[in-house]
Amino acid sequence: MRGKLVNAPISTKFASEVAREIRGMTLKEAEEYLERVRRKEVWVPIRRFKKKVSHKRGTVKGWKIGRYPVKVAEYFLKLVKNVKNNVEQAGKDPDNARIVLVNVGKGRRRLRRQPKGYYHIQRRKATNVEMVVEA
Repeated sequence: MRGKLVNAPISTKFASEVAREIRGMTLKEAEEYLERVRRKEVWVPIRRFKKKVSHKRGTVKGWKIGRYPVKVAEYFLKLVKNVKNNVEQAGKDPDNARIVLVNVGKGRRRLRRQPKGYYHIQRRKATNVEMVVEA
């Protein structure tokens, strides 16, 4: 079973860090983990995109650098619930479903220009996320 988020307005960098953490979890474990991140009880270790990211108290898997990507966690929760519904529709048990693949990539860039010929351009971020589950 699979599920997708297309052009979600979240950071691609933090989405890849969250994807690394939930890969290999069951859907139930991932849902609980993302709820705890959303409530700022657990921070997500930032391994690759760690420039100017502060250290946190304690360690997570031997790592001290991290953040609380709340918006990313909310969108990933929507994706996990969507995949869970897809597994139920297929007639399989969603509690035993394990996340095999979480693929994150850049989405379509949206530009917003100012009226009357001003040169100020705002670029909006977008991320595509694909999740594959084995039940």
